[in-house]
Amino acid sequence: MTQTSDRGDFQSAFEAGQATQIVTADIEGVQHILVPPGCTLQSMERLMDAPIRIKAHPSFNDVAGFAEYVKEFAEEGSRVFVDDAQYRFTTVFDCHAKDQPAWGDHSASITMGLAPEWKRFREFDSKAMSPKVFAEFLEDNVAYVDTARSGMSGADVLTMAQTFKVDIKGELDVEESLSQGLRKLVIKDDSTLRGKNVQGKELSFPEKLHFNLRIFKNHSAYPIEVFLRTRTTKEQVVFLIKIPDPEGLLEEAFDRVIEDVCNATGLPTLKGSFEGPSHKK
Repeated sequence: MTQTSDRGDFQSAFEAGQATQIVTADIEGVQHILVPPGCTLQSMERLMDAPIRIKAHPSFNDVAGFAEYVKEFAEEGSRVFVDDAQYRFTTVFDCHAKDQPAWGDHSASITMGLAPEWKRFREFDSKAMSPKVFAEFLEDNVAYVDTARSGMSGADVLTMAQTFKVDIKGELDVEESLSQGLRKLVIKDDSTLRGKNVQGKELSFPEKLHFNLRIFKNHSAYPIEVFLRTRTTKEQVVFLIKIPDPEGLLEEAFDRVIEDVCNATGLPTLKGSFEGPSHKK
């Protein structure tokens, strides 16, 4: 009884399938079929030898690879969008032109990450450091010291930080204003901080140091000027580094990346973001 019923159901389904008309349509050179029972439209492009157009959005890690891909696929109207808030470049190859809308399905992008050495400098910017921490900081960054501009090598600065001595000199004066009945304590600190370089010569610590380090990963080094400050008491010495206008340095460094991308790709760069069907962040 059950077998007879199953055969009947199968026969009914078979006959219904025979009676269903397969509807096809050619859309932009790609065959589509209308699939029952919901009558959804399905593209048969996946069965063709090759797709009609490129639908891809590769992401790159360096400007060189990004530029090489861009030059290979660039066409008339291609351009680069620069999202300076995300440090992201997006090249849209099939981009809209005036009176010529395009799909924007083919693009490429690169997001510039901050370099670890720049993050390290920002972490210690204006942060009080003990002599041990300061020596460790210099040890981690000795390779980035610009010897010519600093007037001494990174090895010299590191050795000085490890062999420093303090000559504490100063005066304490009390200034009194009779008219206002006020007293003010004035401290004149003439202390000097000195250390020995790698040759054993005793030198005063410089007021500022110059470094060449990357601000963005996979990009060239950028010149940075760092002010060196010390605070001395009879009990301890505290070191501080100060980066003047770090946000301005970051902006200048990214402008240099934009210039490099423009020169490497040969495409115009527009500041702004592009959101297309395959431009997911």
